[in-house]
Amino acid sequence: MIEKILSTAVPAALIAIAAWRSPAAWRSDRAQRSLCLTIGLLGLALLLGGTLAGGLLHHAVPNVPVLLKHTFGIASAAALIDYLYAVHGHGPRGRLRPSLRLLVTAELALAVLFFTTLPRRAGGHYDDIVKQHLGDARLDLYLSVFYSYLGYSMFIGAAVFWRHLRSVPRGLARSGTALLAVGCSVGALYTAFRIGVLAAAHVAQTNIAVTDTVSYLLMVISILLIVTGLIMAPLRALARYVRHQQAIWHMHPLWADIVDQFPNLSFGGPRRSRLHELVTVGDRSIDVAHMAFVVRDGMLYLKPWGTPETTHTTIGTDVRSEAQWVRTALLRKAAGETGPTTDESAHVERWLRGPSAEIRWAAEVARHYNHKARRV
Repeated sequence: MIEKILSTAVPAALIAIAAWRSPAAWRSDRAQRSLCLTIGLLGLALLLGGTLAGGLLHHAVPNVPVLLKHTFGIASAAALIDYLYAVHGHGPRGRLRPSLRLLVTAELALAVLFFTTLPRRAGGHYDDIVKQHLGDARLDLYLSVFYSYLGYSMFIGAAVFWRHLRSVPRGLARSGTALLAVGCSVGALYTAFRIGVLAAAHVAQTNIAVTDTVSYLLMVISILLIVTGLIMAPLRALARYVRHQQAIWHMHPLWADIVDQFPNLSFGGPRRSRLHELVTVGDRSIDVAHMAFVVRDGMLYLKPWGTPETTHTTIGTDVRSEAQWVRTALLRKAAGETGPTTDESAHVERWLRGPSAEIRWAAEVARHYNHKARRV
């Protein structure tokens, strides 16, 4: 069951997350680009190492899924190291960083050893090459390159993540860092165990069934912990995107009515439909904040169409009353009424709110405004 999840659902989810995040990541800083690369490359490594994709490739080029999953696996580990260096502001720098040179060297060594020395054969399962040739010096040479680089990456990752864990803000960010620290630690243990298995194969007949079970459990635990830690940040961004989209959906009718009643005021760019707003992708932080402040400013401009008594008693106190007030004022403005103008000394009082609180307030007012409109 776990193997099926690792070979299908997890890779598909990782590749989808990387594809979704890649446009914003490439416009962002080095940390976001490295994080996106780590997620995508790990997804490719798991996908190509899976039974479905791996089986198809194995029939085309015998045992090539082994090379591909190892190639993408250590590339993902390298991107993870680059991510933590970027986040914590230290590590190798330069046009061609030492970690990149080491990765290129390891990748070339794996490719050369795979096609020139590794004993490959068609038929069977592509991963049988490890079981069938355990103790063969040619396989040991190939795997020593892979495990050395993977172990180096996991050790560095665990050390840096554990060292900086307390400096990470509480919440999802710290939880993700803790999972990455534990995952890299288990990954380092996995590589050490596998190197021990290779060494023991030259000394005595190793119980392959037992060692494979232990190796598999360590690998699965490490991958699941690292995957969960990596997707904390994208999931947080996705949750923020969903919240902003929901707020925009609620605010759009009220925002549109305000813009219609004040065409001469600079309330934003060209009008877009509510459905168009719903299917817009990308960061909506600026859009949702702009819409919320248009609602706030529109209510201030609507003061002449509200009555002094309702202005004093409702604005800034209760969202239901505010929704009723703005609906009444908009109807009076649309009908061409002027009504009693509020006294300047009795201006609309507003509580000071930050952007997040202003968005929540405007979305709640708009939600009640929309509910009232459906009842009318």
